[in-house]
Amino acid sequence: MPLSRMPVVKLHLTAAAASLHAEAMECGGQLPANAERVAHLVDDALRGASRES
Repeated sequence: MPLSRMPVVKLHLTAAAASLHAEAMECGGQLPANAERVAHLVDDALRGASRES
């Protein structure tokens, strides 16, 4: 039975979300538009990963 890689994926996505949040705090709470899009994609991926679990 193959092991699931989902826990590792979730860890990477969570780290990306934390990094983007820290960047937003350094920018006065507002990310540049391209980073904002990435943040939304990361959030969507985390929600999807949570649903799969």
